[in-house]
Amino acid sequence: MERGRNDSMWMKCLGLVWFGAALVGCGSEGGDDASLERTRSELAACSYVITTNTYVGADWWGTLVFKNTGASSMTRPTISFGIPSGVTCDHDEAGWTHTQSGSTCIYSRTSDLTVASNASYTFYYSTNTNQSFTATNVTITDPNCGGTGPGPNPDPGTGMTANQKKVAEALTSIWENDTPVLAYAYAENIDDGRGYTNGRAGFCTGTGDAIQVIQCYNARRSAANGNVMAKYMAGLTTINNRYQSTGQNQASTSELDSVGNWVADWGTSYNNTTTRADFKACQDQVSDKLYYTPAMNEANKWGAKQALSKMALYDANINHGESGMKSLIRATNTALGNSGQVAPAVGYNGITESAWLQKFLEKRRDVLASDSTWLKAIDRVAAYEKQRRKGNWDLSAPLRNDVRARDCWSTSYPFSGYTVRQINADGTWSTPTSTTFSCQ
Repeated sequence: MERGRNDSMWMKCLGLVWFGAALVGCGSEGGDDASLERTRSELAACSYVITTNTYVGADWWGTLVFKNTGASSMTRPTISFGIPSGVTCDHDEAGWTHTQSGSTCIYSRTSDLTVASNASYTFYYSTNTNQSFTATNVTITDPNCGGTGPGPNPDPGTGMTANQKKVAEALTSIWENDTPVLAYAYAENIDDGRGYTNGRAGFCTGTGDAIQVIQCYNARRSAANGNVMAKYMAGLTTINNRYQSTGQNQASTSELDSVGNWVADWGTSYNNTTTRADFKACQDQVSDKLYYTPAMNEANKWGAKQALSKMALYDANINHGESGMKSLIRATNTALGNSGQVAPAVGYNGITESAWLQKFLEKRRDVLASDSTWLKAIDRVAAYEKQRRKGNWDLSAPLRNDVRARDCWSTSYPFSGYTVRQINADGTWSTPTSTTFSCQ
């Protein structure tokens, strides 16, 4: 069954405000001094020499070259370095993933990499500044040369591991596009009163979030350097000024249509291999700022430590918006006897995380079931309930969306019709040849 964003993305009501002509920059996730010191203490020095350390602002591109002068090969290096205050690292080369704590960027491998003794390795990165600088306090660690580097799990309450996040995003992508592949090139006017709906998270031109992607993209790449979206900025600003002044979602796209083909240009920005990395990075940044980070903050506040709970909150934020997610949390707490909204809720009066997640999913199920259109997406909630019953709390076991709401609860809910996929613990996926629907 072919599915698109029109069955669920419009449900969320974004509380974004664009103040006049002041453009909100791309988000960054900082850290406090304690977390930064903790990160530094985990890093132990290898024997190496930095032979190149440049960041060319005009190219938005940094280069670090190091030579392994130790006796042993490096097999999974971690690279940590300082950048100017207020700057954000925003690009992962293949095989790398990163976190940021304050002004320190920490890149770790997602797969093994061998840097033999006396061999050199060239590492690339990018940030959101066009000002040249030299990275400070460059530190390289590796399991083979002392120090283990950051562990595979984040600090309690801070978020999910890179692979857990891939699983969460892939599952949500099934609900939005019937495939685990994030739809960066997607753009369509689905006639929901929000203008064009775009990209991996359904950024809308009429609700204050698509403009954040384009503002970020403009900061990284000019029209002369291949940015075909730059010409829409004036129209987007006009739409957002109207959105801000009225408080109403904006359906009009005339300000965009008068200067170009928005749908084609959005798709080209991702499909063009020259501009893809920048366009993808901006979508990732804005998605994290609006959806992932707020969901992780709520998980931390209410004591939901497990990746499965965090994944369920992330999907609720994408589906219902931040205010809708918080409303579901309040209803969950009240139903469990925590009407005073005491935080953390998990552990309060004996509330377990399993009981809290179960009630949260039931409340979300009821919200979807209460509307004839929302009801069409009700099976997405059952997928998280199935994993709760299976005890797949850390998402280490492969998961399938081979479950319907009617399989988990006694009511005869309609079948949503999502194609069944299997998502593995590392985020890879496949389409099973056979399916048996069950909540166990």
